[in-house]
Amino acid sequence: MQHKILIVDDEESIRFVIKEAFSHAYQVFTAAEGLAAMEIMKKERPTLVFLDMKMPGLSGLDVLQLVKEAGLSPVIWMLTAEEDLEVAVKTLKMGAAGYLTKPFEIKKIRDIVLNTITGSEQKEHHDTQGDRPWQVKKLK
Repeated sequence: MQHKILIVDDEESIRFVIKEAFSHAYQVFTAAEGLAAMEIMKKERPTLVFLDMKMPGLSGLDVLQLVKEAGLSPVIWMLTAEEDLEVAVKTLKMGAAGYLTKPFEIKKIRDIVLNTITGSEQKEHHDTQGDRPWQVKKLK
């Protein structure tokens, strides 16, 4: 299974830089605003989403809420140009995995992608085969 990444930001340069860094290894989608992002998420089911906080139309918080209401479960990292501890805590309580302040180093984005993809491949699942179907095993 090839993992999918979605970058949602109204700044074209942000979308371009992240897409260029990962399009060789993953399917990467981009959206400049929240409604387009929701359509992509429903259709493509990305593993990881980088979501800008402030965009025209739906804000990142609005999109985060819609994702949860729709029952989607990508790992979401919020992107913002402003450091605001109160907003950061709110996004984490709403289910975001983390919060990055722009400008960010592409190495930090690479670390997030690697940790997210590796983590999703090692999620626990129940073994339905054999004589112990209740036994939990790690995927490798």
